Amino acid sequence: MKVLIITEGSSKIGFGHITRCTALYQSFKEKGLIVHFIVNGDSKIELLLKDMEYKIFNWLKYSDKLFDLLDDYDIVIIDSYLADEDFYKKLSKSVPLAAYIDDNKRINYPKGIVINGSILAEKLNYPQTNAVDYLLGSPYIPLRHEFWKVAEKEVNTLIQSIMVTFGGDDLRDLTPEVLKLLTKHYPDLSKKIVIGKGFKNISEIETLKDTKTELIYYPDAEGMVKTMLESDITISSGGQTLYELARVGIPTIAIGVAYNQTHNVEYWKKVGFIEFAGFWNEDNLYNSILENLELYKDKKIRTNKCKKGRKYVDGNGALKIAKKCLSKYHNENMTLRVAKPTDINDVYELSNENEVRKNSFNCDKIKFKDHEKWFKNKLDDLDNIFLIIKSGSDFLGQVRFDLEENNATVSISITKNFRELGLGRNILKRSIEYLKVNAPHIQIIKAYIKENNPKSVMLFEKMGFKNKKEFWIRNQDALLYIYNISG
Repeated sequence: MKVLIITEGSSKIGFGHITRCTALYQSFKEKGLIVHFIVNGDSKIELLLKDMEYKIFNWLKYSDKLFDLLDDYDIVIIDSYLADEDFYKKLSKSVPLAAYIDDNKRINYPKGIVINGSILAEKLNYPQTNAVDYLLGSPYIPLRHEFWKVAEKEVNTLIQSIMVTFGGDDLRDLTPEVLKLLTKHYPDLSKKIVIGKGFKNISEIETLKDTKTELIYYPDAEGMVKTMLESDITISSGGQTLYELARVGIPTIAIGVAYNQTHNVEYWKKVGFIEFAGFWNEDNLYNSILENLELYKDKKIRTNKCKKGRKYVDGNGALKIAKKCLSKYHNENMTLRVAKPTDINDVYELSNENEVRKNSFNCDKIKFKDHEKWFKNKLDDLDNIFLIIKSGSDFLGQVRFDLEENNATVSISITKNFRELGLGRNILKRSIEYLKVNAPHIQIIKAYIKENNPKSVMLFEKMGFKNKKEFWIRNQDALLYIYNISG
């Protein structure tokens, strides 16, 4: 499978879209997919895209060039403030599955998946339609893989270090003024000043630093995590960085650098993670920063802020998005067909997967010679329905029904790479529908499940199977589940 991520970013408009799209790139790569970037931007973004497959061109201006490339992709994700609704509609019709990153219900989105990981997303009252799935709220904020697993931060008794970060470009030139404030009022505290690739005020910042100031130039995600963990509090802009800070659990004083951050900072303050000093152009901004720094001297307050942040951001948003996209794609493109001789290797590899053997009543590994004989017998058996489940060229799994009079005993296995995607229910449902059509005399379906296989138990119970009795099969506890086709 191939995934394309389309976005924009430059020294002029900022790098926020690229940062969160990088998280999605990493999450799909984690699933073993081929992923490419297409970015409308300038040369400044090349450092951000290192080690990734990408093209840089103005896809909005040269949209024909972009759409000519889409035939190669199964899933396309777009994160843009510039593309209009007509562009999105055309994109939706051009690919099997389209997903859209949104922040503020910008347009009426066409068929696909809308992703808004902001803390206020569920308050936006998106239009409900069967054509669109919504992934809303901070559980779906896509963070880079360095933030997926972060050790719980220790809260020091006293504030020893302050981090200052205003994104990749410091849009409002706040870093020099904040550094002046800190060196004047807190000369004894360590100050970690993050310098982004798009900063235009670096020389000024360098002249302002004191002996307790560390300038951190162009940190990658690993460097940001390290700096956050080493800091007691942060002064930050009010955008996407707040979600990374929440994940680490570092108490934050937020400054709005654009009015479209208003709701974001308001909700983060409401849930108790940040203190909001105000917007960049407010007269009382720097006094407000000082007041909040005094507030944060209280360890109990900082401890509570730390817990609040980690409560709302668990770091798994990008992986959840990838899982949902793959689930929707495979459920919508799933096909069933009768097994044929050329399926022998796929079925053999599936049958010998550790999880499949563990949940089988015969746990021993299968020799290919024995499998070959068994497979041929199953294909020749008129009292057996052997179904292969695929999505495009991907082998998802197999379902078998062993028929006896008006009963059928079902067996289902899903390939390792496609478990945990929510495919089991659809596979079983469609297989039962196939059974009804091709073996209409069958009235009862039986499933024998190991007692220590809770995932299978849950699947069959969701499908309406009822537990009838317990069995002892091959010296193992087993459960018998029954499904009555006639209801």
